[in-house]
Amino acid sequence: MSSFTLWFQQRPWALMVLCLLALGPALFIHLGLLPLQVDEPIRALVTLELKDSGNYFVSTLQGVYYYNKPPLYNWLLLGLFNITGSQSELVVRLPTVLSLLGYAATLFVVVRRYLGPRLGFVAAFAFITCGRMLFWDSFQGLIDTLHAWITYLGFAAVFYFAEKGQWRRLFAITYALTAVGFMLKGLPSIAFQGITLVVFCWYSKNFKRLFSGAHFLGIGVFVAIVGSYFLVYSRYNSLHDYFYTLWDQSSQRTVAEQPLFKSIKHVLTYPFDFLGWFAPWTLLVVCLVRRGWWQTIQAHPFLKFNAFIFLALTPIFWLSPATIPRYLFPLIPLLITVMIYFYDHYQAQGPWQNRVVDGVLLFVLSVVALALLAPPFIPHIADVPGLLPKTALVFGALVALAYLYYTLPAQRLVVLCAYLLCLRVGFNLFVLPARYKTNDIVPYRAASIRVGQITKGQPLYVYKDSRLDNDEAFYITRERGAITRALPAPTDMGAYYLAEDCYLEGRRYRQFFDFVIDRQIHLNLVKFDDAEPAPGQGPQNCPPADYLDPTYHR
Repeated sequence: MSSFTLWFQQRPWALMVLCLLALGPALFIHLGLLPLQVDEPIRALVTLELKDSGNYFVSTLQGVYYYNKPPLYNWLLLGLFNITGSQSELVVRLPTVLSLLGYAATLFVVVRRYLGPRLGFVAAFAFITCGRMLFWDSFQGLIDTLHAWITYLGFAAVFYFAEKGQWRRLFAITYALTAVGFMLKGLPSIAFQGITLVVFCWYSKNFKRLFSGAHFLGIGVFVAIVGSYFLVYSRYNSLHDYFYTLWDQSSQRTVAEQPLFKSIKHVLTYPFDFLGWFAPWTLLVVCLVRRGWWQTIQAHPFLKFNAFIFLALTPIFWLSPATIPRYLFPLIPLLITVMIYFYDHYQAQGPWQNRVVDGVLLFVLSVVALALLAPPFIPHIADVPGLLPKTALVFGALVALAYLYYTLPAQRLVVLCAYLLCLRVGFNLFVLPARYKTNDIVPYRAASIRVGQITKGQPLYVYKDSRLDNDEAFYITRERGAITRALPAPTDMGAYYLAEDCYLEGRRYRQFFDFVIDRQIHLNLVKFDDAEPAPGQGPQNCPPADYLDPTYHR
C-alpha cells in the first residue's frame, strides 16, 4: 500500500472533509452564468409580477392570471430579491441550492440516527451527486428540490413520531408539511401524504389510526393553512379556474390523458430511464440481487419504511407518461438509503454484487478522468482563462480519487462522492462557459434587456397575439420594473408596442428596435401613428398564438 493510500486509510475523516470543501465550488461556480431557461423564467416572472402588482396573493404571468402553482415559492424568491437587492440569475437559482443543502442535511440527520454517521454522510452526498441532480437540476431555479425536501421531511416525521408513539404530533406536523408542499406545488403533496399514511399504517398494523381524532386534527391543520390562503384569494378572483387548473396540472400527466403509444413506451422504458437519470448511484441496485434481500429489509424497521414507501409511490410515476426526472426527487433518497446499506453491510464479504459495482465504477471513473485531458483541444473551451492549470487541477484530482477508489475498499462510497463533486467542478469550469457561447438564449436576453432599457418608465404592451416567450418577458419586466401585458388594440399612441411583422401590415408606425427570439419569431418595438383598422381590414395571415398552449405556461 502506498503512503498516499495509507494516509487516507488512517484518516477516514479526510475524504469527508474533501467532500465538504468541494461542495461550495461544485454548487456555486458559474451558478448565475447562463440565462434563465425552461421553467425558470416562469418562476422568476411570476415573482416579479407579484411585486410589481403589489398583490402578493394573486399570481399573474405576462399580466394574465396564473393558476398552475400556489405562490409560496414566489414569496420565498421575492424575499431573496428584497434581501439581496438583486434579481439576477444567481439569486433566482439560490433557492434550489439552499434547498439541496437543507435536504442533504436532513438526510444526514435522519439516516445517521438509524444507520450511523458514515452512511448518513454517504446518503446525503449520494443524493447531491446523483447524475440528474448534479449535472442539471442543482443549477436550475425551480420549485422541485424545495418541494422534495418538504416531502421527505414528511416521510421522516411519520416514521419518527410513530416510533415514539406520538400520533397527535405525527398527524399535525405531517399535515402542516403537506400544506406547505401544497402551497409550493399543489395536489401532488396530498397524494404523497395520503399514500404514505395508508401504506405505513397498514404494514405497521395501525390502520385504525386513520380514523382517530388525531388524524382529523391533522386534516384540520391542513385545511386551516391552505383554506386561509384561498379565502384571501377569493376576495380578488374566482376560485373555479384556480381549482380546475390545479386538478388539470396533475391529471394531464396520467395514462388516461396521454396517447396510448406514449403511455406504453413510458411503462416499458421507465425502469431503464430511472437507472440512467440517477446514475451512478442506481448501479448499487445490483446489491439487492441476493437471496433473502426482502427478509433483510423487513428485519430493519427503518429500511422497511424506506422500501415500502418507495414501492408504494413508484406506480404514480411509472404509470404517468409525463413524468420527468425532477418529480422523483422525494423518492430517490428512499432507494439510496436501502442500496448503500446493502452495499456497505456485505462489502467486507466481497460478494459478486459488490465486485460488479466496484469493477464498473472503477472503469468509468478511470475513463472519465482521462477524458478531462480533452478541454485544451475543444474549440469552445480552448479560450477559457487559465485553462491549463484548471485542467491539470481537475485531472489530477480525478486520477487521485480513482486510485483511492481502487486501493481503499472500505471508503469507496465516500471516495465516489468526492470524485463526483470534483467532476462537477470541472463541469462548471469547462462545460458551462462553452454552453454560454452556444446558448441561443444569450442573444435573446441581450435584446430583451435592451427593450427594457429603451422603454423604462414608459408604457409598453404586447400587441394583440404577438408571441413573447416568458424568457424575454422576464428580462424586459426586470429592466422596466413594470408588468408587460398584452393589449388587443393600441389605445395610447404614445406607448411602445411589441408586435410581430404580420401585425404591422398596412399600419403606420415608428420602429425603435427589432429582434428575433426562439422559433424565429421576429418582434418589433414600435409606436403607432394611426388608430386600429376597422374589423376585417387588418392583417389576415398571422400565426396562432401558440404560447397560449397549456403546455407553455407550466
